[in-house]
Amino acid sequence: MTMRLRRFLLPCLILLASAVQATHNMAGEILVCYVGNNTFEATIITHTNPASQADRPEFILAWGDGDIDTIPRLGEPDQLVIAGVPVQRNYYVASHQYPGPGCYTLSYEDPNRVADVININNSGSVDIPMYVHSQICVLPDPDGWEDCSPVFLNAPLQNACVGECWEHNPGAYDADGDSLSYEQRPCLGADGNVVPLYQYPDELAPGPDNNYSIDPITGTITWCDPQVQGIYNIAFAVKEWRKLGNNWVQIGWVVRDMQVIVGVCNNRPPVVTQVFDTCIEAGTTLNFEVTATDPDPGQVISLFAFGGPMEQVSSPATFVSAPSNSPVDGTFNWNTNCSHVRQQPYAINFKALDNYSPVQLSDYATAFITVVAPAPQNPSATPNASIMQLQWDASTCSNAIGYRIYRRQGLYGFDPDHCETGVPGYTGYTFIGSTEGWNNTTYNDQSLSFGITYCYMVTAYFDDGAESYASDEFCNLLERDVPIMTNVTVITTDVSTGGDSVVWANAWDLDTMQYPGPYYFKLFAGDGFTTANTLIHTTAPSVNFQQVDTMFQHLNIDTRNTAHVYRVELFAQGDTSIGSGNTASSVFLELDPNDEQITVHMNHSTPWINTLFEVYRETTPDVFTLVGTSTTDTYVDTGLVNGELYCYKARTIGAYNDPGIVSPLINWSQEACERPVDLTPPCVPTLSLNNDCETPLNTLTWTNPAEACGDEDTWRYNIWFTDSIGGTLNLISTLTGAELTEFLHTDGQSVAGCYAVSAIDSVGNESALSDTLCGDNCPEYVLPNVYTPNGDNVNDFFVPFPYRGVKEIDLKVYNRWGLVVFSSNDPAIQWPGTLNETTEPVSDGVYFYTCGVVMKRLAGDEVRMLKGYVHVLRGSNKPVN
Repeated sequence: MTMRLRRFLLPCLILLASAVQATHNMAGEILVCYVGNNTFEATIITHTNPASQADRPEFILAWGDGDIDTIPRLGEPDQLVIAGVPVQRNYYVASHQYPGPGCYTLSYEDPNRVADVININNSGSVDIPMYVHSQICVLPDPDGWEDCSPVFLNAPLQNACVGECWEHNPGAYDADGDSLSYEQRPCLGADGNVVPLYQYPDELAPGPDNNYSIDPITGTITWCDPQVQGIYNIAFAVKEWRKLGNNWVQIGWVVRDMQVIVGVCNNRPPVVTQVFDTCIEAGTTLNFEVTATDPDPGQVISLFAFGGPMEQVSSPATFVSAPSNSPVDGTFNWNTNCSHVRQQPYAINFKALDNYSPVQLSDYATAFITVVAPAPQNPSATPNASIMQLQWDASTCSNAIGYRIYRRQGLYGFDPDHCETGVPGYTGYTFIGSTEGWNNTTYNDQSLSFGITYCYMVTAYFDDGAESYASDEFCNLLERDVPIMTNVTVITTDVSTGGDSVVWANAWDLDTMQYPGPYYFKLFAGDGFTTANTLIHTTAPSVNFQQVDTMFQHLNIDTRNTAHVYRVELFAQGDTSIGSGNTASSVFLELDPNDEQITVHMNHSTPWINTLFEVYRETTPDVFTLVGTSTTDTYVDTGLVNGELYCYKARTIGAYNDPGIVSPLINWSQEACERPVDLTPPCVPTLSLNNDCETPLNTLTWTNPAEACGDEDTWRYNIWFTDSIGGTLNLISTLTGAELTEFLHTDGQSVAGCYAVSAIDSVGNESALSDTLCGDNCPEYVLPNVYTPNGDNVNDFFVPFPYRGVKEIDLKVYNRWGLVVFSSNDPAIQWPGTLNETTEPVSDGVYFYTCGVVMKRLAGDEVRMLKGYVHVLRGSNKPVN
């Protein structure tokens, strides 16, 4: 299904008209929706003054790939009253096919904002353009996914009062279930540049009681408290994130430019009581009460709700509330079903609005609701030889696309929280496989060990990555109809005369009627931990199943340099193979030396579970003394002397889950020796970066490991640098001396780049890199409108000022007939007022120029287009800017 953008009915604040007279564009955004075959449909929505002489029956939209279209208005505009102001809402819709994968920024520019916006250009806003843009990303295989940008459910024109906290939530809703984040942006003007002299609302009258911010998760904008009355323009971005594989990827963003009218009024906003995030199982009903109060007596409060749950095609949520005096209550009700299941929660916004005249104030509260699919029911595990056959009922949600299976040894006792979906890692369960298809409800788990209790949980999963609640745990053991390894212990350590003792248990569940004797075993061995295919021993046959020999000493082998793994296979009359048990290896020590310590790794691969590891160290020749124990296969022996030789062996103690198998199972490793040596690098320095983009200069400072964590042998530092986010860090300098913890750097004239620092000790051990910190240029490139190339050494060249952070330019200067008289790619320009590359002076007069400026930025080169006029004036030596 491809969802097209719909014209959502936005809630309107219908207030008494203020004294403010709008001129033209109050608010705008671009919404985009994928329709297939690399084609997107774009919808421009603007809110304008219906009385303006600058009505726009069509708009020019730049698609971001070099194509530009003129788009007519769709039908007649909506005539509304919002925030006490007559408003005309306009829609412009068009489609465009992109050439291929990539991210594209769509934009339009309206020449006129409304008049008297006090945080834009000192109120001279009527001739300041409104530049609005959005970004979409076309993936290499776009038809495998759908994407429509979020739409806004709340109007972009709002009222506020001087001295009272103002809140607004735009009600961004993404029908695709993408994760949304929010950030404030400056308003943009001509050519997408920040509006000259633009100020965020709290910058107009800065102070401790004037703070403006946007919640990056809920999108609620808070301004506490407006200090100056008037019209304000604000902008913010809503970013879309989607999980592709294991990574969250930004797939687009939408910027809304909107208007806030601040008036003087004796009113305080209402308050919505706190609402809480929750989860609900699909097919059940979520019902809760919401309350709002007002600190001003006698006011009537209206309580509203808007958000994703109320936009569903199937069984949308409802909210019932009647305006009343404080307090006012409302009831939220949502009969959920399987079509509501998705990975990301739904945002539901509650808004309380008072009835004060002339300015109504509001408050918002946001809750996130996650709809989770029910757990698969009636799971079972049935042993069949060496296979565990798993089965469960199909999910009650037929839109599930498959099932995930998780396994652990032994029961955990999982009791999930109501918002705990899937199978969390702390349970010890690991993902072992999946099935595809709603009705594919069986799975064969293979390569299991006999004598072990295997437990499972199953979840259903959905096309956006959502996962259901986990099924009940279900467990079983394999039948013991094959022999089971119980011991592999090293009896001698040597490269040629070493030996292992191997023991196994008989197949007690064997059907001797089906498999009559005589019986015998074949023992297979191999080097390492996994494969045992070399026959090393065959037992004497016996007609009495209980009297077959079940042990063997494997001698004259190398036990010093490698582990050995074994497997035993049972045969019956006529050389009939009944089956083979699981492989089991000897315990093989690997020693990891470090500064005054040795880490003992007790490597093994056994079908039983080892629960205790004992480490022994040789204290006198051939006498090993217990020095420590561990519940894992790693032990660190500390307090040693660097350079001295230490020898170890280990004993493991374990058992099977099956009580019918002898326990405990005790096995010894080989003997191994090593000398401790300093291999520990200094601790990682903590890096700070002062990015002075105006000087320009980057100043790096970091902590001295000797002072921060006692690494007294820190000797020097490596400084690493890349000029872009995600670039490869390269070594640019080495400072010798632990006390040298500052570094100054510019990349030519650029301070755009990322840095990291590592510390190195006196024996060459290097720490991991510090956190990578990045700075950026604040490019500036301004061209004068007059210069005087008259040879008096004052203002003789056409040069930029101020000028920083520019990589290159493409400047062309034209005379009045449109002929190029000068061109340059040098950012410094240095045009002496001569014709092209000659010494012939151009005549005095006004010349038109275009200049593409490539700004060097951290995220990549940024191109700005400058257009203007320069007056060549030889009769004056006074520079004019």
